[in-house]
Amino acid sequence: MSDAIIVALITGGISLFGSVLAIISTSRRQTAEMEKQMAIMQTQMTTMKNDIQSHNRYAQMFSENIPAIKQHMSDMDRRMEVLERRTA
Repeated sequence: MSDAIIVALITGGISLFGSVLAIISTSRRQTAEMEKQMAIMQTQMTTMKNDIQSHNRYAQMFSENIPAIKQHMSDMDRRMEVLERRTA
């Protein structure tokens, strides 16, 4: 083999090795960043899930108390009517 071919093969091999190392490094960095973003998203999802559950408990409590509140309001209206009739 001529010296030019040997030099070209060595240069190409070193270049290929450098490219492979750069690709692996970039891939690892991107994987680490994606894992970090996934952890953040999971934390946000958990927080949102807890907020939704809290809201649903409040809504359920409110809807369960509506009949009692309506009954109380009806009783108060009747009492006011009685008082108004007495003063009139």
